[in-house]
Amino acid sequence: MTSYIKFTAISGSHSEAALCYLLEVDDVKILLDCGWYDPFNLDELKHLKRVAKQIDVVLLSHPDLAHLGAFPYAYSKLGLSCPVYATLPTQNMGRMCMLDVALSKKNATEFDLFTVEEIDTAFDKITILRYSQPTGLSGMPKGILITAYAAGHTIGGTIWKIKKDTDEIVYAVDYNHKKERHLDGTVLHANGVVLESLFRPSVLITDAYNSLAVHAARKYRENALFESIISTLRNGGNVLVPVDSSSRVLEIAYVLDHLWNSQRLSFPLLFYTHKSYRTTQFAKSMLEWMSDSITKQFESARENPFDLKNVRLCHKQSDLAKHHGPKIILASCISMETGYSRDLLVEWGADPKNTVILTSRGPPNTLARKLYEEWESVAHSRPGTVVPPVHFDLQLQLNITKKVPLEGAELLEHTASERTRLEREAAQAALIARSKTIIEEDESDESESDVDDVDMEQLLHDQFDLYLKDATKSGGFFKQTQSYRMFPYIERKKRFDDYGEVIQPEKFMKDFDLDQLMNQSMAVDENAEVRRPDPFAGHLKTAHHMDIDKEEQTTEPSIPTKYVAETENLHMTCKVVYIDLEGLSDGRSIKTILPQVNPRKLIIIHGTEEATKDLMNSCLQVDEMTKEIFAPRVGEMINVSSATNIYQVKLTDSLVSSLNFSKLDDYELAHITGKIHYSEDSSTPTLDVLPIEEQQGWHPPLFVGDVRLTELKRVLQNEGIVAEFKGDGVLVCDDHVAIRKTSAGQIVVDGCLSANYYKIRSLVYKQVAIV
Repeated sequence: MTSYIKFTAISGSHSEAALCYLLEVDDVKILLDCGWYDPFNLDELKHLKRVAKQIDVVLLSHPDLAHLGAFPYAYSKLGLSCPVYATLPTQNMGRMCMLDVALSKKNATEFDLFTVEEIDTAFDKITILRYSQPTGLSGMPKGILITAYAAGHTIGGTIWKIKKDTDEIVYAVDYNHKKERHLDGTVLHANGVVLESLFRPSVLITDAYNSLAVHAARKYRENALFESIISTLRNGGNVLVPVDSSSRVLEIAYVLDHLWNSQRLSFPLLFYTHKSYRTTQFAKSMLEWMSDSITKQFESARENPFDLKNVRLCHKQSDLAKHHGPKIILASCISMETGYSRDLLVEWGADPKNTVILTSRGPPNTLARKLYEEWESVAHSRPGTVVPPVHFDLQLQLNITKKVPLEGAELLEHTASERTRLEREAAQAALIARSKTIIEEDESDESESDVDDVDMEQLLHDQFDLYLKDATKSGGFFKQTQSYRMFPYIERKKRFDDYGEVIQPEKFMKDFDLDQLMNQSMAVDENAEVRRPDPFAGHLKTAHHMDIDKEEQTTEPSIPTKYVAETENLHMTCKVVYIDLEGLSDGRSIKTILPQVNPRKLIIIHGTEEATKDLMNSCLQVDEMTKEIFAPRVGEMINVSSATNIYQVKLTDSLVSSLNFSKLDDYELAHITGKIHYSEDSSTPTLDVLPIEEQQGWHPPLFVGDVRLTELKRVLQNEGIVAEFKGDGVLVCDDHVAIRKTSAGQIVVDGCLSANYYKIRSLVYKQVAIV
């Protein structure tokens, strides 16, 4: 038997659209990510809508819109109801990301694609996994294991490995091999070596997003960030940094907090999102998911590294009013299509003293991407360099939609409708209370309640064989005792509580002023729609808002609002600079890592046409790389099944006892020569030793295993042999022996016959099993 593997790109192929892919392993349908970008165009989900109800399991890799933006909508509207797997930070930070986006949209428009409650419901369904924890899929056919590995791009970011029999599929998108301030690099390529469990997979699925990008050294990018911020603040300007609300913002905030400490700056450094308090609290509680340096700092100083002393948390506009003068604000959303970053751009964009710092290119077809493209056309930056901020002279026509208070006739009409609704709800509540206290049957007698449901007219025409024994007469041994036919009667009883008759509350309620009640109970969260008042309770809280934190504690009542839309012409004269802080490997690194992973088949996704073609051509030019490289378009299904066949046989005891095993890592291998025969009582064939007359005696040795030159170099150096790579991947040992690997994977050892040659050759043999 062999696994049947199919791959279909649902979104994010030959483009930079959100990531969403369907992987089919035999009969199991696995959804790899479920992304969606603001402004949430429903047309982008047409392919997902067709398959959502058929999905068996979902794997989420990063806590941002690109990877899980459509997850709440698919779970609540498209019928997605299967198990979902992710790491703990992906669940927590992904929830914060979606909540911030939903609240930002509700502040600007009548957003109803998914609610706060639907977000919570969807994320509560996620099954939490730790890194390097093989897990069998619950409710699925046995044999499929999934394992999460650190991707390095975001906290909890994941590279997924799906294993079925001899097939291993690795899904590695948006990874970063370089160590950052709060995250270690990906385990896919740590310290220049590919992780053994991710090496040589049957299929590797990876992205081409940064194939054409060339990054400057990190210290140059951070210095450019510091200089742009400090020069703007000291010149009396403000700095706007559009960020995501829960993942990459952690790195930026951590870097800036250290800058404020080292430079002893007093300018306000603000983190401005709807869930800023809870995001930082989650970051403080998940240090074990961060870098080793973060953990060591916590253990040595006993202070939480993410207790950012210089970062002030804001979640509403009134919080900004407390900070005067020049300031820097990390504001969501990163797309600038909605949220606080868009509001601040409208407010600050026309002032030449202010600066907008873009830390990513932004999602396609968004305001952030438009600003990046305008900056690129003006700055004329060269690959691998960082240019200073440039002044913009750009006319932007923005559609501004915002929530404003009701006034005049609209307010009166709304008040009248609310009064009518309150009266109706109060009458309904009184009716329900009254109906509960009327005379009814005794609830303890279940049989009476069953008869009570029968129509009485039908009951009178029916006959009942119900008899009572007459205790006054006896019919003897053979005579039947005389009985009397009884008509069924249901005795109704009045309900009482422990202290007497049940009280009817409406008889004792005083008349209340509906206008006063509305003013007291109609609380409008600044992040939500108009709330419905409850006449018998002060406030109405949803399950989500039952969590007690500073955001909920500082909620202020407001008057009813409506949404208004207008077009505003913004003449941007502020400075703009792009500094890449996305935390992704650049093209040069990707083209170095992929040949070392050396997959048997490669699928390239999520990149522009140019980037996809560039990465494909680069891989095809590497002799050691596979030539089975695919780049499917959206909606296109490709078959990447392997040609491996697996057969089950029984081994006889005599055959097993004759085997000589060789150890290779955790495996023991042996060469078997036998004869298969079928027994009548079993459908599984049996392998037995060959008869003596059929045995051929000697067989050529087989070398099992894959020698990795990087590992072999380390082994040789530990034995005191000088080994260095020279030329085209040739390992030269003591300047006399050369070791190279052919395109077929064979190891060739060249050199003069000497004691050193035989020593090196024996060390090479120890890297494989000889059977």
